Order: sequence, then C-alpha cells, then structure tokens
Amino acid sequence: MKKNKLFISLFILMILPVLYFTGCNKHDEITSPNEFNYDSPQYAIIDYNDLLNGVEDATLDNEMVFSNSLHSYGFINMSSFVQGNISGMMSGGMMSVAGGGGNWMIKFDWIKHLGVILRRLNLTDAQKGQVKDAVTAFHAAMKPLVKEFHDANADIIKTANEARKAILDKVKAGTLSRADAKKQLDDLNKATRDNIANNPASKAVQQKMCDERKKLFTAIESILDASQLTKWKDAIAKFPDPCK
Repeated sequence: MKKNKLFISLFILMILPVLYFTGCNKHDEITSPNEFNYDSPQYAIIDYNDLLNGVEDATLDNEMVFSNSLHSYGFINMSSFVQGNISGMMSGGMMSVAGGGGNWMIKFDWIKHLGVILRRLNLTDAQKGQVKDAVTAFHAAMKPLVKEFHDANADIIKTANEARKAILDKVKAGTLSRADAKKQLDDLNKATRDNIANNPASKAVQQKMCDERKKLFTAIESILDASQLTKWKDAIAKFPDPCK
C-alpha cells in the first residue's frame, strides 16, 4: 500500500510540470502575435460586386438563388480564404452551387484580400490588434447589409424562378427543346440581373457598403507609419472600386 502511494506521489510530481508547461504553451499560442492569420477570411474585403456575383444563375437543373455561403456570412468561419484553397474545395465538390453556393468565391477578386498587403507592412503587435479590431467592425457592419440586399431582391428572384418554372414546364411537355430553353434561361438571367442592379434598394446597399469600406481603410491608415502608409496606398490603389 505504501509503495502504491509512493508511486502515485512520484507520478504526480512528474506529470505536474508537463501539464504546467503544456498549459503555458497553449496560452502563449492563443495570445501570441504570431496567431495573426493573414489568410483569414476576416481580411477578405467583400463589396457590392460580390453581392452581384453571389446571385447564382437559373439553369435547367437549379433555381436562381443567392449564394448561401455569402448570404449567411458563413465564409467568415472558414479556416483560410486564399485562392488555392477555394479552388481546391470547388474542384472537390465541397461547395456545389445548389448546396454551398460558393461560386461567388471563384469570381472573388483576390487583390482585395488584405492579407496580401498586411504581410508586407511589418506590423507591430499593437498594430495587429488594431487591424483586427477594424476588420471585425467592418464585417459586423457588412453582414446586415448582405441580408438587406438579399431581402430587397427576394421578390425579383422569386419572379425569375416562376418564369424558369414556366420554361421547364414547356420542356417537360415537349413543346420546347432543351437548347431553346437554355437560351431563354440565359435571357432570363440577364434580365433579372439588370433588374437587381437597377433596384433602388440595391443601389442604397451599394452606397452603405462603400461607406463601410471607407471607414475601414481610414481606420487602418490611421495606425500606420509613413513607410507603411505608402505601401498601403500603393496597394489599395489597385483595388477594384464598386463605389464609382
């Protein structure tokens, strides 16, 4: 019995340092500045063009839908948001148009991912924290605007899907060929996209998104030194501008 107690005591003395240092290392990992993930979807700056790309065309097999990965803002929870990663997932079938609605990501202009720029700025730990706060505020403001766009155009998409059903009914009845139906669907998609783009409510969302992007860029610029600011401005000058 005494031997067992002695063994248990020795085991505890041996394991405690391991647990302590493991716990310390985990804490360090969580709080370390190296945890700043430049590939994070947080640094993917979405805009009005992405909303338009997020409307999936009607086809013979699928209705016109608003991409779920964008509408739900689910992309923000991805482990990384880089071109190779997205292409790999798409080719692997993990983001089908009908299921995940990730097609907008293929059209995403990767120059807009801030991680590409931030990597070159040699940010201090304090700056990294401030950038994180700025992009967190940006996405918090953008998420309801994405929903606003969806809700504002829900009836337009519903009308398009009713027209799609009428086309498919003719195909099923044998009065319209699949080739002609495809052409009619192409025309329907174009007309619907024009209706969405010309919707005053869409334009209102566009302006709000432009305002939020301006706030984000102003916030980031306010924390950069002169050298960093020059690199930053040179880079964002190449950004597509959906606000013009």
